[in-house]
Amino acid sequence: MALLDIPDEELGRLIKNRVWQIVGVATILNLDIQSMREEEEKLRKRASRISKQQTPREDSTQRTLEGSGHSALVREGKLLRAEDFCRATGITEKKLNKYLAAERIFSVEMAKETYIPAFFLSSLIHRDVFAKVIRRLGVTASGLEKWHFFTTPIADLGGSTPLQRLAIADVTVVAKAASGFAKHKAAKT
Repeated sequence: MALLDIPDEELGRLIKNRVWQIVGVATILNLDIQSMREEEEKLRKRASRISKQQTPREDSTQRTLEGSGHSALVREGKLLRAEDFCRATGITEKKLNKYLAAERIFSVEMAKETYIPAFFLSSLIHRDVFAKVIRRLGVTASGLEKWHFFTTPIADLGGSTPLQRLAIADVTVVAKAASGFAKHKAAKT
């Protein structure tokens, strides 16, 4: 089927789904696409000898003005609205709720909306692997705490994020780190 034969609406949906998958992979690999764009822009400005460059300090000030920073995760496509996630994966809302109840995936609740991490769209990590780690994190961890666990570098993982280690099938070490996270959280409460 040629691209020109696909109706515009369907083509747009296919492109959007692919972009979400790419953002999911970028999250797993801990690529900061925004920083890469900013660095590219700085290099472009230097090359053309434009004097004013955006600094990281200006960027952090802008983020502070925008609020807690979690809304940036939504804007960057790292967290998807539940209905967008369903469309991208081709599952029903009922199936999504089953996955959530079975702790195969998790959601992040913000501003009375349900969001699903885009990294679940990637084929780099199987959902069964995610389920094993999510269950180790326990039910007391919020969705946002689980998000931070998966996306934050951990010293015990050699400075890698759990997502990076799962992408290379290092499940045992990540599951152990998840258990440690859950124990630490339980000790604090």
